Amino acid sequence: MPLIPVSSVTVDIPDDAVAEQVRAMLDPELAMLAELIASDARNTAAFADKTGKLRKSIKAQKSKFEGGGYIVVARAPHAHLVEFGHAMIDANGRTVGHVPAHPFLRPARDRRVRAALHEIQARLGGAYDERG
Repeated sequence: MPLIPVSSVTVDIPDDAVAEQVRAMLDPELAMLAELIASDARNTAAFADKTGKLRKSIKAQKSKFEGGGYIVVARAPHAHLVEFGHAMIDANGRTVGHVPAHPFLRPARDRRVRAALHEIQARLGGAYDERG
């Protein structure tokens, strides 16, 4: 029996409109999550902070980059040296030692994001799988 051509109908979801609605719904949640990460990083015992400048510089803020969202920044000029460690260089340019890393942002992020993913999983009725 020959196939008879049938008119077709395209069903489409306006991706941009959906993305904007989802972003608007998630924005307050992301702001709260970023502030919790910043708070955890400020309150960590991972590093000694004699002046308090590093702790005071850790802030959550709205991202200015495409895609939006929130970021947690440490604006102290030495923040990256504490987070990742660094080599000690003498006056002749030779490496004479290494200062170990004292990560404070990454562990705070990992703890809070893991908790947020478990909360999302509970809200979805266990439908979320961390492996992707």
